[in-house]
Amino acid sequence: MHDRRTRFALFLLGCALVLGMAALAWALGSGVSEADVDAMGNCPQLAKWSIAVWGGPDDTETGQALATCGTAPVDAAYHLDPQTQGWSRWFVGRPEITTLTTLDNMQGIIVLGAAAAPAPPPTLTPTPVATPTPSPTPVATPTTVPSPTWTGVWDTNWGNMELTQSDGMVTDTYAHDEGNIQGTVQGNKLIGTWSEYPSYGPPDDAGEFEFILSPDGNSFLGRWRYDSVGDWSEWTATRIS
Repeated sequence: MHDRRTRFALFLLGCALVLGMAALAWALGSGVSEADVDAMGNCPQLAKWSIAVWGGPDDTETGQALATCGTAPVDAAYHLDPQTQGWSRWFVGRPEITTLTTLDNMQGIIVLGAAAAPAPPPTLTPTPVATPTPSPTPVATPTTVPSPTWTGVWDTNWGNMELTQSDGMVTDTYAHDEGNIQGTVQGNKLIGTWSEYPSYGPPDDAGEFEFILSPDGNSFLGRWRYDSVGDWSEWTATRIS
């Protein structure tokens, strides 16, 4: 990964320009109407990414601000600091790895909608009967839809990789520098470590990664970094088989 730092610098610059333009366009377009107070603008759809802008007070807790998105629950959010060029992140239900804790007014962030909206609880409807004793209608058992698997061959921006999932663990080999990964499945996320030739160890040849699987299981959006303290870079893929 000798060209990673150059590519990451270009990626950061592009994200900063996009966030700045999105925040300016939203502010000029929506104005200061009553509907914009204390709400996120441009919330994502289910399983989609969007660039949203917070329209409430400074220092609002991030989870509280994202909860105003009515189109879809939010799974993750990222923010690029224009001064330090560093990323901060927010994951629903993951305070131990969340660094984006508050939002300021007119702050732009990249947000990911949840894979699916929460289903309403089932209700029991009594069936009319001829006898005085009513009988409740049996509730049908919902059909379990198999979760998408990480197992398969993937075309990534760091070469082809072959993933194998066993229960909640995923192992992999990929073409670039004879690399491999080991990760743990957490819902639609895969979190773990990568390592490469020659040393297969940090700080130069190993580090952390996080992948988010698409609802159809045919692509993922992810990121990686050196060791556990470096800047994050993009790692994306589409399924080959």
